[in-house]
Parts: sequence; structure tokens; C-alpha cells
Amino acid sequence: MAISALVLLLPVAVALEGTGEIGSRPSIVRTAAGMTIQMTVGANGAFAFAPSDISNVPPGENVTIQFSNLGAIPHTFTLSTLVNYTLPYEGNTNLTSTFLVQHPPSVNVLIPGTQGSDVATAVFTAPTAIGSYQFFCAEPGHFASGMEGFLGVGISVGPPAAPPGIGLPVFIISGTIVGLVILAIVLGFVVGKREGSTHEMPPERLGYPEAPFQNPPHDPPQ
Repeated sequence: MAISALVLLLPVAVALEGTGEIGSRPSIVRTAAGMTIQMTVGANGAFAFAPSDISNVPPGENVTIQFSNLGAIPHTFTLSTLVNYTLPYEGNTNLTSTFLVQHPPSVNVLIPGTQGSDVATAVFTAPTAIGSYQFFCAEPGHFASGMEGFLGVGISVGPPAAPPGIGLPVFIISGTIVGLVILAIVLGFVVGKREGSTHEMPPERLGYPEAPFQNPPHDPPQ
């Protein structure tokens, strides 16, 4: 049984270890000349950047972002100059007439509503001050719908990274434990049944009437 459990769990472990997209371009490439990022917008009609968080960009790094539009709606990539500041969604349906007037962006690139790869490119130098910098779409209503992200200069941004895969050793240990538990239950049932058959409780202890007492036969007189 333990071996059967391991056989069933082994393909799952291999599948978890080998999950990934084959043939897709890496989203972030770092070279001596700088950093190149492949970013998509409008996937499944959503107002979102992917990736939405870019971590550990060296201060003053040369950054190139190549945009692919998976929809048919224009967007912008607008990078705020404010460090460690998060603009709230509420009341910010039109950033061009409010926030951007008071805080002109360091980067503002139009992503046309043309479906395809590499429809726009942003080339800029990362800020020198360490911290997080918010970027968003300045098209009316897009930021208020959640189209934003963060550029982390010298820091990690966004949700914590997922824990590493539990791997094959954990599946082996788990399968062994499960197999031993099942084996112990089966053995306990079999042994208990045998012990019960050899040490059955007398009928009178179970409430049945006692068998009549019979005198042992005597040998006839010689």
C-alpha cells in the first residue's frame, strides 16, 4: 500500500516541479547595458499591466519596456516621480486634470489600441532614490479600475513571492506515512479478529442461559 501511494503521488510531484510556459519570452532580461522588460496590457479585456510589479531595479539603471497590447483599447504607461507614495483609487477617475497637473510624470508613453506585440516602447533611466514608484494608466477611468503597478528601485515590491515547491522528498515522506498508517490499521484488524476468535466471551457473559450441568460418566463396577 505504501508503494502504491508513492506511485500515485510521484507524477503529481513531477508536474509541480515542471510547471511553466514553454517558448514564452522572459518578462525581464538583465544585461550589462541595462534592463529590458516585456509588458502586456489588456489581457482578457482587463485594465491591467503584466507584470504589475518590477522589483530590485538598480538606481540609475537603463530601463527599456516593450509593450504588447492584447486588447483593442489604448492605454498609457505613466510613471510617477513620487517615491513611496501610493495614489488611492477613490476620486481619481481622470488623472490628467488633477494629479498629473500637480506632479508631472517622469515617463508617459502612449500604448495604442492596436492589438499586437511591441506596439510601443518606453526607454528611461530609473530614479536614483531607493524606494517604490507607482506607474498607472492615465486614460480616464483606467487607474480607478485598478490599472497600476510599482517599480521597486533597490527594493522588492508587490506581494511576497510564492514559497518554493514542496518537491519530491515531501511526497515520499507523506506517502510512506500514509502507507504505514493504512498497514497498521489492517494488521490491527486482522490480529484483533484472530485474538477474538481464540478468546471468545462465554455465552453466560453475553446473557445466554447456561448449559445444564452433566455429571461425568462413571466407569461400570467390575
